[in-house]
Order: sequence, then C-alpha cells, then structure tokens
Amino acid sequence: MRELYSRAPELSESEQRELDAEIAGFGIVGQEEEEPEPPIVFWDEHKAAIEWWLQVQDMLRWQGPICEGLDISAVKADAEMAERQFIAEDYRRLRLIANTVKSLFNDRLKR
Repeated sequence: MRELYSRAPELSESEQRELDAEIAGFGIVGQEEEEPEPPIVFWDEHKAAIEWWLQVQDMLRWQGPICEGLDISAVKADAEMAERQFIAEDYRRLRLIANTVKSLFNDRLKR
C-alpha cells in the first residue's frame, strides 16, 4: 500500500534559518518561539478588594441585557453575615472593580 503522506525533506541549518525568517516575515511564529503570557500581577494593597470581588461577583444586578452594577445591599448583607473585616479603601476598590466590569459588559452591547 502506498503512503498517502510523506515526510518533509530534512533541511540544513542554514535552510531552516531562511525558512524561519521567511515564515516570521508573514507574522507566523512557531509554538516554541512564542513568548509566554506574563502573569497577572497586582499590588498587595489591592488583594483584599480582589478577593472580595471574587466572592461577590455573582451579586451583579441585571435589567435584561443591561448590567446595573453590584447589588450593594446584598454585598453589605453578605459582608455582615460572613463577618468580613474591611476598610473603606477596600470598599472603594471593590466598587471600582464592579463599575469597570459593568462598563465592559454594557460596552459589548453597543458593538
């Protein structure tokens, strides 16, 4: 039985460099050459607000497809029930995160 697929011919080192340069000229990068994505880094002072957001992100209010933002009374009740300790700055950062997410959701509707 005849092989349907054959191997690519072996290239010399200089031929491989030329091919790589030509491929790179088209904007194609091989997997081994891709840069890994940098880790997401945030400052320690934001840690409490980010952790809080991860716990309350399901408390967004919706009016159909429109995001109205966090349900603040639900967040307050949740914080009281969980005896969450926070400072005013953590709350301001939480609101900033929530407003940013709200804007991102609502901006997608405009496209």
